[in-house]
Amino acid sequence: MEYWQVDVFAERVLAGNGLAVFPDCSGLSPTAMQALTRELRQFESIFLAPLEAPNAFSARVFTVEEELPFAGHPILGAAALLHHLHGGKSDANWLLQLSEKQVRIATRRQGKGFYAEMDQGIAAFGQILDDSAADAFAAAFGSERDGRYPAQVVSTGLPYLLLPVTAAGLAAAKQRELLEDALAGIGAAFVFLMDVDAREGRTWDPLGVVEDIATGSAAGPVAAWRVAQGLERANQPFTLAQGRFLGRPSRLDVCVTTDGNVLVGGEVQLLAHARLLPTPAELG
Repeated sequence: MEYWQVDVFAERVLAGNGLAVFPDCSGLSPTAMQALTRELRQFESIFLAPLEAPNAFSARVFTVEEELPFAGHPILGAAALLHHLHGGKSDANWLLQLSEKQVRIATRRQGKGFYAEMDQGIAAFGQILDDSAADAFAAAFGSERDGRYPAQVVSTGLPYLLLPVTAAGLAAAKQRELLEDALAGIGAAFVFLMDVDAREGRTWDPLGVVEDIATGSAAGPVAAWRVAQGLERANQPFTLAQGRFLGRPSRLDVCVTTDGNVLVGGEVQLLAHARLLPTPAELG
């Protein structure tokens, strides 16, 4: 069984967000998928299996801790690899079937790599936090809230608490408390801290141990929130930044259509190609 290492939201290799992609995981159990993700130590891995329809694949995404119902950079990275393997020289379109959502992705060759853009659908806007609750979440990161804008839960597949903070608050941020129960109470899975003026953000895994480099599943909610706040205009593409504090600056291209659909795209670079020695059955 072959797998690939790719860099997503990256203008060059060894930038952006790394990802392991298994283009055909037929016969591989979910237990093995989880174990392989832990072994490879990527923030996320994606496992594909072909469906009957042309250019359609089932997809399962794992972090080192759990399986996710939706994710951003794994979907873009997987589609770019599919283009490399099956797409030829022309533009291509793909459909990935996740457990709770279908995602359509358009890909094209760009420079030495690829460009991939997915349609995340229409964002769902959830709870707006009062000042006291928003301040408590900011304090959990040792950060300082930007009181000009509301903290709100928004989702295009994964619900994020979008928490505006100051530029200094973003730079100083580090998760200091376990937030799983507090997030569950407001219908969110993660916190995304954002410097609104710089269009820059940061987020961590649920335990606050590992910071994500570039988060496509958060970029969609951030884009929808910015348009709803009147900071951006519909049908006008703009760029979000992430990863600078980890030494891997990443560019996430976003746009909200006049129909409300959220588009998230970025460059993808192929880094490595490897082969598993055990058979799927031997992996358990």
